[in-house]
Amino acid sequence: MKYVYLCFMALCCSAGQAGAQWIAPEGKIINYRTLVWADFGGKPTKALLDEGVVAATQPAIYALPQGVERLDNGKLKIGFKVKCAFQTASWRREDMGDMPSDYVLNHECDHYDIALTFANKLQQDLTNKEYSEKGFEKEILNIYHPLLKKYHEVQSSYDSMAGHGVSKDNQYLWDLRIKKCLELTTDQYYSSPLSVAQQVLNPGQVVKRLPDEPARLFAVRCRPLKAEFTDEIAPKLTETKEWTGENSAVIAFYTQPFKIEKEFEPATEGTRLLAYAFMPMAEREYKRVLIDTFCIEGKAPKITGVFFANADSADKIKEMVITTSTDIKLNDRKGTVYTNKVYDNTGMKTFPSRLRKLIAVNALIEGGFEGTENGKPVKARLKTEGDIRAELKKQGFEVAPNIP
Repeated sequence: MKYVYLCFMALCCSAGQAGAQWIAPEGKIINYRTLVWADFGGKPTKALLDEGVVAATQPAIYALPQGVERLDNGKLKIGFKVKCAFQTASWRREDMGDMPSDYVLNHECDHYDIALTFANKLQQDLTNKEYSEKGFEKEILNIYHPLLKKYHEVQSSYDSMAGHGVSKDNQYLWDLRIKKCLELTTDQYYSSPLSVAQQVLNPGQVVKRLPDEPARLFAVRCRPLKAEFTDEIAPKLTETKEWTGENSAVIAFYTQPFKIEKEFEPATEGTRLLAYAFMPMAEREYKRVLIDTFCIEGKAPKITGVFFANADSADKIKEMVITTSTDIKLNDRKGTVYTNKVYDNTGMKTFPSRLRKLIAVNALIEGGFEGTENGKPVKARLKTEGDIRAELKKQGFEVAPNIP
């Protein structure tokens, strides 16, 4: 369930506003990570509880003029800052009954992602237009009002068709639609059939970066379906020109829940780690390339390092190395599993849908287990970047510093 607010602030514009500090009138700007239940701190009304509502998201889109430039053709170029705030009045019911908590959170996140998409689209539409000096206020409203109308229609259609999340098939369809619109900053896929919407699941999808969008916000907005980008994983976000030359690629990691299917046993809940590289293709267009999926004993490992080193004899372009660690506790083993994976380099202008693992090299730099096994101490072979670089050098590969 959602409540919707859109506010247009300070419609009169002046060049003096260009340096004004942005302050959201109410709520938190949460575009640097995915939502968590702790964000829902509001109190529900008795009427909504009586209706059986289990959670409500209250996004608010705010627009603020940021200065005016007079063009040579007599038109005005008006800067805008548009933000989508997560209202502190958003709330959740403690007892959700038969509805799984993560399923409900996903439904509410979709409401917020619709609001984020329309905020980004409003920013885009307002900024790209040239305005007349005498009629700019009307021209602004001619952009704002149709977008506001479409926004309400989309939010209402989503809740109606998904039955507030009760209809799982329609919820899944809307998950795909909302994801595709979010990463392309468009409203054209909200009515798409499943055959079109599910293309968002394929590796190698092209996504669009907003003008001046920081890497972290870009990675959060263009995350894989039902994946989480948390504060804990954010420091591992990497920008590099190692394979791309002029424009940086963005390497991002996400966690994602999944079902572990076992023969003759009930399915259990697991978490995996997803690694993606957003490779620059054209102006603000990136290809979302799957690097790998990591999971040890049903758990997502921790990323301990991302670096580049030459690890094959085919060329002098360096390969990507990702190192992880996973703490495990089993009947016969207790300690940490270290994994080291090497991925072949791409071309400078053409990129695959997923990276290729160098299986033979992976065997050379295998990390191993460290801890106790059957009561006896065990040491891992290679745990650190230094260990791996030394081993690659020992194997005859050239090891050079990374390109920033």
